[in-house]
Amino acid sequence: MKECTSLDQCTFDAGGQIVVALGFFDGVHLAHRRIIETCRLHAEARGGSSVVFTFQNHPSTALRPESPAPIITPYPLKMRLIRRLKPTSLLAIPFTREFSRMTPDEFVQRVLVDTLHAREIVAGFNFRYGCDRGGGVDDLRKLVPGVFETVRVIEPMLHEGEPISSSLIRDSIVKGDLDAASRKLGRPFALAGEVIRGDGRGRSIDVPTANLDANAQIAPPNGVYGVRVHLDDFGDEPYWGVMNVGVAPTFKQTGERTVEVHLLDFDGDLYGRYVIAELMVRIREEKKFNSVHELIDEIERDIAGFREWISLNA
Repeated sequence: MKECTSLDQCTFDAGGQIVVALGFFDGVHLAHRRIIETCRLHAEARGGSSVVFTFQNHPSTALRPESPAPIITPYPLKMRLIRRLKPTSLLAIPFTREFSRMTPDEFVQRVLVDTLHAREIVAGFNFRYGCDRGGGVDDLRKLVPGVFETVRVIEPMLHEGEPISSSLIRDSIVKGDLDAASRKLGRPFALAGEVIRGDGRGRSIDVPTANLDANAQIAPPNGVYGVRVHLDDFGDEPYWGVMNVGVAPTFKQTGERTVEVHLLDFDGDLYGRYVIAELMVRIREEKKFNSVHELIDEIERDIAGFREWISLNA
């Protein structure tokens, strides 16, 4: 998959049979996968190329930076998930205030026609584009056959009677219903980020942890989770680990949420690496201990309990 991160970075063949999938694709859930796979299959049938168009950041980071919306998948994870679906190219640009002022007609002309030379469009039923979300799939359909040959609209997918949507998945994650979130995602929910330096407490108690830069992501309730860990990307044999999401109340009274993962049977340096931690099971809630020794004993029980879970479920 070729990755492009600006409108002028990559050149697309004006004479090619290009099919474009449109969406923000937060979560790359089952409905998103259907859009992207439909795009790829119709491009293959044309003997052409499939292009996924999306944004690197949530629009709220540009429009209301004081209170940006938490996301299910930060861009590095979203890119990796989309790559697994094997489109020809990914065009993922920053969403800026300048871009937000583009009218629906300008978006069609500048992005879909002048840049991508799209013959065919695939989008979800609720896709919106242009200033103030002024354009929608019905507007795109009106451009057939003058601008596009075909516009394919993917209707809602249902799971247990509810549409599969990013907003419902976010609700499930916040409530701690990770099974519901995973069923709609088609994979375990993952917290992901580059490993950054922490305060070294884990190593000081002989349980070294990797601190993930995952503050932009939506998070489940504070607690301890058993996780399956991919280093840098999917594909290699994953590790198992125990992850704490919370504020470390044994060591401090208040503080920002941190995401720390201890990898089982791993010996090495993780600083600067990209870690994808899939939440497999909730072990317990986060709690304050009376002493560091009590905390260490509990961590040992957490690890032993998760190893037993692995033996029964992996």
